Amino acid sequence: MPHRVEMWRTVRRVITLLLVIGAGYFLVVRPFEKSISRSQAWTERNLEKVLGAITRSDTKIVEGRAEIIETAEIAELSLLEMRMSATREIERSEKFLGGLPMGTKKLIVRGHYQVKGGYRLKNGISLQMIDGKPVARFPKPEILSVELIDFDVLSEESGWLNRVQPADRAQILRELRAQMREEAEKSGLLETVEATLSTRLRDLMGADSVKVEQGLP
Repeated sequence: MPHRVEMWRTVRRVITLLLVIGAGYFLVVRPFEKSISRSQAWTERNLEKVLGAITRSDTKIVEGRAEIIETAEIAELSLLEMRMSATREIERSEKFLGGLPMGTKKLIVRGHYQVKGGYRLKNGISLQMIDGKPVARFPKPEILSVELIDFDVLSEESGWLNRVQPADRAQILRELRAQMREEAEKSGLLETVEATLSTRLRDLMGADSVKVEQGLP
C-alpha cells in the first residue's frame, strides 16, 4: 500500500510538472516567439522601404535581406553633382609635302562641366541586418556623367597655311571631356559619394552607423 501511495504522488508530480511546462510555453515562450517573428517582419519591411527610398527602385525581401528588383533598364543613383572646369591645349606644326613649313597652329580651350557621381544600380544591391547592425552592399561608386555646360577659347593661333579648323575644336572638346572625367575621379568626388550614401542610409534607418560593403558578386 505505501508503494502505491508513493507511486501516485510521483504521477501527480509528473502531471503537475507537465502542466507547468505547458503553461509556461503557451504563456511565455509562444508569445515571445510571436513577438520575435513580428519584429523580424517589421525589420524586413523597414529594410525594404529604406532601400527603395535610397535607390528609387522597386525592392523585395530575399532570405531576410532587401534587394532591388531585377530590371532591364539602366538605372543610376546620382548622389553628388558638381560644376568643374578643365583646360586643354593642342599645338601642331605642319609641312607642305613634307618639306615646306606651313606654320604652327595652337588652340587653348577651357571647358565647364556638370559632373555627376553615384552608383549604377545593378542586381545584387542589398540591405540587411547582421548581428543587429545594418549592412548595405553596393557596387563601387563612379562618375555617372560629364556634361559640357560651356567653354571658353583662351587662345587660338593659326599658321600662315596651317589654320585652326572646326575639327580641331571638336577634337579638343572630346579630349577635354575625357580629361575632366579623369580629374573628377582624382578629386575626391567618389569618396564624397561614399560618405553621402552612408549618411543617407544612416539617417533613413535611424542607426548610429551603416556599414557599406563595395563590390557585387
